[in-house]
Amino acid sequence: MKLKIVYYSYYGCFSSVVAAYIHAGYLKDEISKDTVFSLPEMLDLDYGELKYIGLDENLHEIYVIGMKNFSDNIKKTLEGLRKIYNLEYDRLIFIDTSMYEPKYLKFIFPMRKIAIFKKIVDEILYNWLIKRFDGIKNLAEELKKYGFEEKT
Repeated sequence: MKLKIVYYSYYGCFSSVVAAYIHAGYLKDEISKDTVFSLPEMLDLDYGELKYIGLDENLHEIYVIGMKNFSDNIKKTLEGLRKIYNLEYDRLIFIDTSMYEPKYLKFIFPMRKIAIFKKIVDEILYNWLIKRFDGIKNLAEELKKYGFEEKT
């Protein structure tokens, strides 16, 4: 069975990126700040763009997307396109990582663009991520281990 697994959140550029990289096997137990901020999709805000991350060990394709508050609409649209165009994969699986996302990200993006705040903001985000890394890792690994019922 060929699956396309999509990790998503409101922004699609923080917790969903980390979960997708864990799932694809690129991130393991320890992550440094340099590693986190060198991920190409990390904090790259681009709503609605499906970004390919890689394959897992079962050759399922892993993606991330930022959906704002339109997750149900986007899910239905992607599934509809699959049916219309007879795309050759069995299922689209959507995994919501919003529970691991800082609520204040909307304030972080503009602050991070100001040079004097970038280092402080990165430190705050990295510490937030470290505190939630085990939860994100468990989510991705449980999905790989126990199967793929949609997690929302």
